[in-house]
Amino acid sequence: QESADLSKEDAAEVFANVVNCMLIDIVDLASSSLKEKDEKMTVDAIGIVVDFMMHASSLYNAIAEGVVITPVTYGGDLPKGKLEQMFSAYAASGISNMMSMDEDFENRVALLQDVFQINEKKAEGLVMKAVQKQMMEALKSGKGLEGMDEMMKGMNMDALGGMPGMGGDEDISPEQLKELLTQLKVMKDSGSLPADEMKAVKDQFKEVFGSSMDEVIKQAEKEGDLGMQDKELL
Repeated sequence: QESADLSKEDAAEVFANVVNCMLIDIVDLASSSLKEKDEKMTVDAIGIVVDFMMHASSLYNAIAEGVVITPVTYGGDLPKGKLEQMFSAYAASGISNMMSMDEDFENRVALLQDVFQINEKKAEGLVMKAVQKQMMEALKSGKGLEGMDEMMKGMNMDALGGMPGMGGDEDISPEQLKELLTQLKVMKDSGSLPADEMKAVKDQFKEVFGSSMDEVIKQAEKEGDLGMQDKELL
């Protein structure tokens, strides 16, 4: 900086431009993991992206502390859908494994949200859909309540409260509700979900989504999203 006779402001801009170019390359490379069946590859790849941005932020503070510039965000050619898919995969990775995640995971998710320029409402929807997906998969595993317990036992709801979509304001969609009801009926009919376990599933549903299953069903009926045939699945 001194040898190039750059002001702190100019140095900050040069640094940001370099970080931006490197960020595009790293994110584009990470997106190639979306082709793989194992979502963990995407989570690990995005973890590298977040690590890079956190290190860059620390270095920026050492170079140009106090200088305010436009935040560095992804400026490459990847479509928004792929960025949202990577964000969702990374955010979801902490939902069922919160106990083993870094304490600053919430901050890492927020940083990724900013880097990918995903607004708060969209981020809430993506995270909630990830929770719903994991809940569905736990039920579809055929383990009944055991499958739900495996998903829930690592979840720290207090810790998750600061993550997008975990405040209980995001609604489960009619399609997802119907899928859930169908799966529960299959499990009940097969005998893998006794009445006492059904009660526990409903309790866990309320803990995850912020409303009871009965309340969600009544609201869906009121809005015309759920017919009598769907309700009778339970």
